[in-house]
Amino acid sequence: MERIGSIWTMIVRYLLLVMFGGVIVWACNSAGISVYADDGETPDGAELIRFDFHKSVNQEVGIPAGIPGFFTYFYEGKEYHYGFRFDRNGTGPETEKFGTAYVWAPYTVIYYDAAGGEIENYGTATAGGRRLFATRGNGEELEAGQNKGKNKRKFAADYTVYGQSLRLSEGCMPTAVKDGYRFEGWYAWTDAGVVQEKNWQSLQNRSSMGHLKMS
Repeated sequence: MERIGSIWTMIVRYLLLVMFGGVIVWACNSAGISVYADDGETPDGAELIRFDFHKSVNQEVGIPAGIPGFFTYFYEGKEYHYGFRFDRNGTGPETEKFGTAYVWAPYTVIYYDAAGGEIENYGTATAGGRRLFATRGNGEELEAGQNKGKNKRKFAADYTVYGQSLRLSEGCMPTAVKDGYRFEGWYAWTDAGVVQEKNWQSLQNRSSMGHLKMS
């Protein structure tokens, strides 16, 4: 009887160990980073994320140049946003200075084991209003309390957004043709040699003047 009882004890312990291991695996898989577009939907072939980086951005974005801003991407009639945010002293977003441009921007996440150093508590990224915690090389999320202050951790993640050029395409005015003349281009009225913003609409409506010079 004692032998039978010990066998049942071993079976129960084994089942508990298997169940506990399954819970651990599930927890690790669930701890990965969740990223998505603003409305929770992602178009095929383009993962578009709004990133808020509380640190310096090394590329000019937004309007005017040098002021961080949001980007918008249109896909099948729907609007997707992402953007950079820079708090100069970690004091708060400068929402009044954001500009807008239109780009297509996939992103990648690179996990690596850093050589050391400190992860500051404001050096985080967010996607869709959710904070993206630093992760280990296998994607396992670090606890929030391990990312703050002077705690030294050797694990980190890089979030890289690839954007196309911010230079928007420009339409071309037609070329005027007349026998015996050479077309030298369109012009708009200027103020001290500079085309003023008030004249841009007339240029768009082709009400500007063309310059034809006799050959």
